[in-house]
Amino acid sequence: MRIPDTIATQFEHPRGLLGHMTGWIMAHRTSNKDRNRWTVDLLDIQPTDHVLELGCGPGLALQSCLSHATEGLVVGLDHSETMLAQAAARNRHAIKDKRLELWLGSLRELSGSADQYDKIYSVNVVQFLEDLQAVFSVFHHHLKPGGMVATTYMPRGQNPSKAKAWQMADEVTRHMVRTGFTQIRTEELALKPIPAICVLGTRS
Repeated sequence: MRIPDTIATQFEHPRGLLGHMTGWIMAHRTSNKDRNRWTVDLLDIQPTDHVLELGCGPGLALQSCLSHATEGLVVGLDHSETMLAQAAARNRHAIKDKRLELWLGSLRELSGSADQYDKIYSVNVVQFLEDLQAVFSVFHHHLKPGGMVATTYMPRGQNPSKAKAWQMADEVTRHMVRTGFTQIRTEELALKPIPAICVLGTRS
C-alpha cells in the first residue's frame, strides 16, 4: 500500500496531526516493527550496555533495547516533539525507573563525554542525514572502544529497489571506513517489497 505524499513527507520530521498519524504507521506497520527488532538483535545488547538511538521515532526499537539493557541506560534522540511524546508514552515505566532518557534535538546537540556508549544505531534515518562523514565521526567519538554502530535502511516511496538499498549500504560503508571503524559487515533482512540492509562496524 502506497502512503499518500502528504503523509510520506512527515517521516523526516513528524509534527501536528499528520505527525501523530505517521507515528501510528511507524508503530503498527509490520515491516517497520521487524526492521527495528532485527536491528536491535544484531547489536547483541548486553544487560549493562549504554545505548543511543538516533531518530528514535515512536520508540519501538527503544522498547526492544530496554528488554536487553536491563541494568544499563538507553537514550533516544529525535528532533520531533511528536515522536518523543509517543516514545515516552510507550516506554513510560523505563523513564520512571531512569533506564531511559529521551532527548529533543539532533547530533549537533549531543552532549556528554567521549567513549560514552556501547552501541549506537539508527533505523531508516540515514537517508535524511546530509553529512554522513560528520555523522559517523560523532558516532566514533561517543562510542567506547569496542563499541558497535549499526545503520539500517529500507528504501520507501516511489520506485524502491534492492539496488537502492545496497547503494546506501556502500555509501555508509565508505564513510565508516574513512572514520576508522573496523570489522564492518552488511546484513540483509528479507522483507516485502524489498529487503532491509544493515551495516555494522566496531570502534577499535
